[in-house]
Amino acid sequence: MNEKFRRKLKLVLAILLTFFVLELTVGFLTNSLALISDAGHMLTDIFAITISLLGFKIAENRNTKSKTYGFYRAEILSAFINGILLMGISGYILLEATERFKNPPIVKGFEMLIVAIAGLIANIWAGIILFSEREKNLNMRSAYLHVLSDALGSIGAISAGILIVTIKWFYADIIASLLISVIIAYNSIKLLKDSIHILMEGTPSDVNIDKIINQLLEIPEVISVHDLHVWTLASGKNILTAHIRVKGEIDRKKLSALLTEIENVIKENSNIEHITVQIEPATFDAELIVPKLIGK
Repeated sequence: MNEKFRRKLKLVLAILLTFFVLELTVGFLTNSLALISDAGHMLTDIFAITISLLGFKIAENRNTKSKTYGFYRAEILSAFINGILLMGISGYILLEATERFKNPPIVKGFEMLIVAIAGLIANIWAGIILFSEREKNLNMRSAYLHVLSDALGSIGAISAGILIVTIKWFYADIIASLLISVIIAYNSIKLLKDSIHILMEGTPSDVNIDKIINQLLEIPEVISVHDLHVWTLASGKNILTAHIRVKGEIDRKKLSALLTEIENVIKENSNIEHITVQIEPATFDAELIVPKLIGK
């Protein structure tokens, strides 16, 4: 799956690199902040996708004694870095637009309009490539959000270009850049929130813990469920651990069947890849045993 993601990201990277050079060059030639802002955002797209590709590469490394879960979290870290980059570029555009409000420069609207249309086409092309993968992986969603916000930025630049060409209203360029800044900030906050939630071992959004517990308690042998933890290692890799108290003594054959049933119940009710369950007899009392283990 990661190889498929990488191929698509490489194609998008080639598209964005080409149009970044075009937008930045024409932005300076036409004195358009909207184009320069859009090119700057496209540069963060390029950097973000490069980081995503690096994240996928690092995540493929095998687990070690010091990294027993492997390097899957590299994907989430790259998404987190991308979110910070988006916030940074949003702040820069906001500051630059504020300065330009004091003395709006003359902008060559026609050239700006042509390049903005070309940039929109490039972003639509890149968005189509990434669209089907956006919900499968946080890194891919990160790249898709970058491209989507850039496409919206291109629409803003096109609108400004039309106003400049038709009525010579140069404030349109500044307002368009401010709108781009807001769009970028909105997407970056969502991305940062999701990546921080994973890094803080938060419960995956697609996992309903109460439902899992209720389904487990419907198994005749199960008395209670405690110390249940669910977290995300990387996109699509959810992990669950739990202690389950059962009735009476269970021999090895019945234990194997019970564990299989428990695993099936959990997988039927959630998207969990790795499950670890500790079976405890009804007489087991963890609170009484813990003090003995720590010497109290």
